[in-house]
Order: sequence, then structure tokens, then C-alpha cells
Amino acid sequence: MASPPRLIVLGSGTSVPRADRATSCYLVDPGDGRAVLVDLGPGSLHRAAAAGYDLDHLHGVLMTHIHPDHSADLAALDFALRHPGPRAGLPPLPVWGHAAVTLLHARLRNAWPGWLGSGPERLDMQVIGPGELEVPGFTKAEAFQICHAESSLGYRLTLPNGFQVAFSGDASEGAQLEELGHQSDLFVLEAAAPHENPVRGHLSPERAAAVASSCQAKHLMLTHFYPEVLADPVEPRVRTAFEGRLSLAQDGMIIELVC
Repeated sequence: MASPPRLIVLGSGTSVPRADRATSCYLVDPGDGRAVLVDLGPGSLHRAAAAGYDLDHLHGVLMTHIHPDHSADLAALDFALRHPGPRAGLPPLPVWGHAAVTLLHARLRNAWPGWLGSGPERLDMQVIGPGELEVPGFTKAEAFQICHAESSLGYRLTLPNGFQVAFSGDASEGAQLEELGHQSDLFVLEAAAPHENPVRGHLSPERAAAVASSCQAKHLMLTHFYPEVLADPVEPRVRTAFEGRLSLAQDGMIIELVC
């Protein structure tokens, strides 16, 4: 069933537990009623189902890197597909990511022998690097190497209506990050760390704003907030460098992806 092209924030938080912010996961429906998930923080699959997208309504999963707050539900996904009901009659579900994602998956299966991957293969683990990839439902998809961890990739998706949305995952500044977000209609960019107390491999709201301004993003969505980032209002700090449309991610937030 067709649906309006949209992004649903399923997790805008970090590894620090908060009642109002789950760990990293974003859902992109290009308008065909099925979706791609970006990252699989703990509990992502249940939050996707609560939003109306069970496993039968997924095109696949894009993994930005293997840190647990972005990848822990990979085990839950494999375990869920052990049940014959979900995705019955559908092809294996693609999971795209760096080679480290496939290695993590193999190690998870080794940790739970007989419980993960014991039946017919229902996951299609696809190792990718920077460059174009084919993602069902989208006219174009690109991966970019991002400065954070060895396995880090950002993604830029072009919808059938021409809308371009980019996801940084965890990130710090670099030419690839700016290329990822260049003139994007929506740039989903992390802002995990306070500007006054920088964390290696992460951006602050001020630094994220400067990146978005430099790459001429049309709409900036900041996300992945550690609690201390939210201790003071975020928008005034962003406005020192970025004048475009701004959203501060909240779990459950829906953004229509229309030009």
C-alpha cells in the first residue's frame, strides 16, 4: 500500500538510557509502503513495528557502523527471522554495510549456535564500501566513508520524487562528510557532544551547523544527543553558523520527504 514519502525517527539518543530517546534508528519510506532502516540500535525492530513497519514491510537495512548503540538489534533481526512467519515467501532481507558488519554478524551467530542462522538463510549480508549501491524503492543510493570508526559509512538516498536525504551516522568533520550532505534536501547529522567538552569522533551542534552551512544543506536535522548537549537550548548554538531549516530530532518525529 502506497504511503507518503517520509522519514520516521525511531531513535534519536545514544548509549545512555533515556525515557524519551531510544538508540539510533531511522526509517525511510520512499512512498511505496515499505521502508529502509538506517541503523539497528537496541529495540529498533519493535519501534519500527510500532510505527507500522514489520519485517514484511522492509526493503532492507543500512548500517553506518558496528558500535552497539547502532547495531545491537542485528542479533534480534536474525533471531526474529528464525521464525517462519515473518517475510514468508519473500527473498532474504538485505543488510548493507562495511565488512565489519558481516564479521559482527558471523560472530553473533557463533555466540548463539543453533539459535541464529540455524535454518534457511534469510539475511543477505552485503559488504559495501564508498560508492553507489542498489537499494529497492530508491532511484539512487550512495555510501560515503565517514571519519568516526573504521567501519563508518554515511548514506545518501534519492527518492523517486527526486528528494535527497543524507545520514551521517556518528561523524566528525571531513571532505567526505561535506560531499555526503552537499545540497541535500535533508541532512540528518549527529550532534552528540557539547562544544565545550568535545568527544573524539563526534560533532557538537555548533560544529554540525558549520558543516551543514558549508555543504549548503537545505534542511538540517540534528540527532544522537548525549544528555549534556540538551542541558541548554540547542537552536541558538546552531544559528551561529546555519540559517536554513532546522529540526531537532525527537523519537517518533515524522518528516515528509517532498521537495
